[in-house]
Amino acid sequence: MSQPERPQPTDSFGFTEAEKLNERITTDRLRSLVRDEQTQVHRVELTTNTYGEFLFVTVSRPGEMQRTSLTFWGLGYHEHRERWLLDEWNWYQSHLDAERGKELLEKQEFEWLLQERHSEIAPYASEPTQTRRGELFELLADLTDEDGAWAELDDLENLLGDAFWEE
Repeated sequence: MSQPERPQPTDSFGFTEAEKLNERITTDRLRSLVRDEQTQVHRVELTTNTYGEFLFVTVSRPGEMQRTSLTFWGLGYHEHRERWLLDEWNWYQSHLDAERGKELLEKQEFEWLLQERHSEIAPYASEPTQTRRGELFELLADLTDEDGAWAELDDLENLLGDAFWEE
């Protein structure tokens, strides 16, 4: 007899199978999660990660034992994919310590910050920026993961040299 699947911390967010698999949602989906009365917004900040500068949104919802928090990142230029993320949000499970758990942002403030950042980058996002390298990275990242794609691309470049990218 097989064991029942253990609940995942992200189950309280009600992600679809595709959202779980891709660890990605749309802006409309993020807004609907935030509008839900059980969701609390703890932080919205413009900062960087390995892939570029993005808006990071940390939210929480009731979990089995305590609140479950996720951090979404989007509305920025993904340097390895060589394109703007305008309507997609990647997410990862984050941890709320006691101090950060008390930080709460009004949902109207969240909407305002989201709209402000969208307005700021939308003109740039309409310009094509992706090269063959960016397209290949994106394909590899979608098949594996971001870090795995970077390693594979690096190996390809070491093996084939710059001539691989020439048109």
